Amino acid sequence: MSRPRIAALVRGLLRVLAAVLLIGGLIASLMATQALLGDDDYYRAASALERHADHILFQAEYQAALARHTAYLVAAVVCGVAGTVGGAMLFALAAILARVHRLETGAAR
Repeated sequence: MSRPRIAALVRGLLRVLAAVLLIGGLIASLMATQALLGDDDYYRAASALERHADHILFQAEYQAALARHTAYLVAAVVCGVAGTVGGAMLFALAAILARVHRLETGAAR
């Protein structure tokens, strides 16, 4: 394979990977947000703790539900940011590679 064909293949691959990472990250973020908002166990444990604030069993149940609820929140944020930033970086690498190829072909003339 010639060098321009390999460069074109790599640019295309970078763009596909960027789109997959961006879409996958946003879908995972939406799913984690949906799980966060639909976390009935957390809301039930929080309301039970409000009624029985000094009872150790309700506090333990709330802490367990809080850990899962926080994990949903962290997953939503991390997936959204990682998908957006990672996709943008791969799109930028593809653009830089295209620019370098144009500069090389212009300098070779």
